[in-house]
Amino acid sequence: MKKYIFIMVAAILMACCLTACGSANDVSAAPGDDKLQIVTTIFPEYDWVMNILGDNPANAEVTMLLDNGVDLHSYQPTVDDIMKISTCDMFIYVGGESDEWAENALKEATNKDMVVVNLLEVLGDSVKEEEMVEGMQESEHEHEEEADDHEHEEEEVEYDEHVWLSLRNAATLTDGISKELQRIDAANASVYKSNSDAYIKKLNDLDKQFSDAVSASAVKTLLFGDRFPFRYLTDDYGLTYYAAFVGCSAETEASFETITFLAGKIDELSLHTIMTIEGNDHRIAETIMQNTADKDQQILSMDSMQSTTSKDVEGGTTYLSVMEKNLSVLKQGISDAPTGGDGDYIDLTTMSGTMVYSEVYNMIYNPDDFVGKTIKMSGSYAVYHDESTDKYYHACIISDATACCSQGLEFKLTEEYTYPEDYPEEGSQICVVGTFDTYQEGEQTYCTLTDATIS
Repeated sequence: MKKYIFIMVAAILMACCLTACGSANDVSAAPGDDKLQIVTTIFPEYDWVMNILGDNPANAEVTMLLDNGVDLHSYQPTVDDIMKISTCDMFIYVGGESDEWAENALKEATNKDMVVVNLLEVLGDSVKEEEMVEGMQESEHEHEEEADDHEHEEEEVEYDEHVWLSLRNAATLTDGISKELQRIDAANASVYKSNSDAYIKKLNDLDKQFSDAVSASAVKTLLFGDRFPFRYLTDDYGLTYYAAFVGCSAETEASFETITFLAGKIDELSLHTIMTIEGNDHRIAETIMQNTADKDQQILSMDSMQSTTSKDVEGGTTYLSVMEKNLSVLKQGISDAPTGGDGDYIDLTTMSGTMVYSEVYNMIYNPDDFVGKTIKMSGSYAVYHDESTDKYYHACIISDATACCSQGLEFKLTEEYTYPEDYPEEGSQICVVGTFDTYQEGEQTYCTLTDATIS
């Protein structure tokens, strides 16, 4: 399918070149052509560029191609995508097997002065080969390749493309992109250098937080009932892992042998959590849990940023914000104390928007099922003043996935907090941890988080 796209694009570009001789509307002279045009394939690249640009002194236009939730491995470029690449000033892509389409697009580029940044090439020898660990299920595609290649002495090496999930890689890549931007826009080079240096410091600071969290924990193993795109992250901090599939796998069904092996590892290592990547399909993780001895593990999700959309970006999602959430999840995942178990600890910050909204709904309408449980949630801060009683009520408000409706939980902070000095501005994003409880006021029963802390 991708080959046909490029044949069609090549024909379009040729037609543009032929008609340009008799027309002022050259394809490379489109409106806004005087601006710096930067095209990125995935969200992390886009966010790194935006941080390097800062206030964007050159008024550069930055495009994120994969902006609709389709991940790198299943992306099909449109003709418009190929045209954007063909005429841009800078093109940034991962450069792995999933990006073969990009190599073809570059061959048809009309801007021969384009700067191309291939993430795998920037990282060089630090790029890792894709690996199969014990218990991991091979795909049917891999079996077919083994059968086809058994007569060949050497097999083609496949590299793990998920390089952006290492903060250390992110620092290296940000520096590499910044240097290229400084080269093609020398007038603003000092701005880009200053911005990238400041951003790299933030990456390094968060990297240290990951290192400290792992060092402080006795648990050094993660188990994923899912694909595993986090090898660069686990290798950075000396963690071992088990998983159902490799990171680039398209498999959705795990074999009996894979389920049995992973369930056995949970029992053997006394793991309290089963990890997944973003998304709502946790069937494999749930099946693994049902095959363990205790059947009480908590399922936690880490975000591989393969489904981040332009709408998420507009809503404030950044590379650092996602990695900070991943750190929070990782801390739970390597905790040597049960975080799930009987459900005494419920972390809403690791759930999808739909799941969070549903869980809060359950708390409000079935409060007796949650009394005494520790709840962690994030949302926007709201305060209400009852003038008749002169009481202030504080709440964390969460919208559903479509942002059309909201649910909220009241919280009561510990006595060390004083209103309004120690409270955020209304509408600020907050994270609250407290004990779920109910109380009576008049004839109504209300839910609240008591002895809460806020960050």
